Amino acid sequence: MTLVLDDPERLAALDPAGMLDCVRRLPDQASDAFRRARTVTLPNPAPRQVVIAGMGGSAISGDLARTLLYGTCRVPVSVSRHCALPAFLGPEDLAILLSYSGNTAETLGCLYDAIARRIPCVLVTSGGQFQAIAEQHGFPVVSLPGGWMPRAALGDLYFSLLGLLSQLPGAEWIDPAPAIEALRADRSVLDATVPTERNHAKQLAMRLYGKTPMLFGVTPTTEAVTQRWKAQFNENSKVTAIANAFPELTHNEIVNVAHRRHADHVMVILRDPTDPELLQRQLGFARDLMAPQVDEVIELVAEGADPLTRQLRLVYLGDWVSVYLALLDGVDPTPVEAIFGLKARMAQAQPQGVR
Repeated sequence: MTLVLDDPERLAALDPAGMLDCVRRLPDQASDAFRRARTVTLPNPAPRQVVIAGMGGSAISGDLARTLLYGTCRVPVSVSRHCALPAFLGPEDLAILLSYSGNTAETLGCLYDAIARRIPCVLVTSGGQFQAIAEQHGFPVVSLPGGWMPRAALGDLYFSLLGLLSQLPGAEWIDPAPAIEALRADRSVLDATVPTERNHAKQLAMRLYGKTPMLFGVTPTTEAVTQRWKAQFNENSKVTAIANAFPELTHNEIVNVAHRRHADHVMVILRDPTDPELLQRQLGFARDLMAPQVDEVIELVAEGADPLTRQLRLVYLGDWVSVYLALLDGVDPTPVEAIFGLKARMAQAQPQGVR
């Protein structure tokens, strides 16, 4: 397995669309995205609440932002994965709609809903129907460079969202510079050119090869990071992954895991050093109860001087691991035929062309 990950020609053959290059560019997307978004004025600068609407690779940015701001932002922030906005949202609020393609059916439904209900909104997109509707109605838009898979545009999507949210009271502290610097440093040691013996991401991929990852985060610090890892394993690695978060899982999933042997399962715990002492103690006890029933337990503690840096370093590590895991299995990490097949069927069923 090591030979595969350390063979440039083999990696190039297995990754013809360049998902490794997409992972490499994440830190380089971030600075420009944040700056562009900061120039966009919120249509409601003092909203009662904010709902971030999106799906898939766009919605995860909302989850990362929601958990990042949990303890500081004085405006409630929530995420909607639906084809309409929640009933509690009104003209005194703000909707931020993320669709990388600009053609996501569910998020287009939210946009039409916002128009009908006169809810102030900002759009984050690379074009598509979103761009056309924004121009028609005069909505503010954060424009993204196109041409990428949505999951490969996290730097553009997430930092654009942070640029918008940093204008809210209690979110002014957001400064992307330390996180970007840390990600570039991590890239230098996680890149495919770094051999497995010195590459933490390659080593983790080898430990997870042929296994089912059980990804456990902590609410709120690493809860969304866990969901990003799961989605990346699903789409890049094409493997099943289980995801849950402490302390909730100690009230349900702990029973299932501790009850019987889970062969070929690896528990991966993602946590932050600032998690409350109560949760850290609870996590330790729960880990000890579940550990005998899985093949291995891997515990990863976020590092960095600020919450955004710690969050993104764990996210970035997971992105690398997911691609290396695909390549170990001889799988091209880029194609997602099932998603496009479903969208094609939906487009045929909707003559108006929404997809």
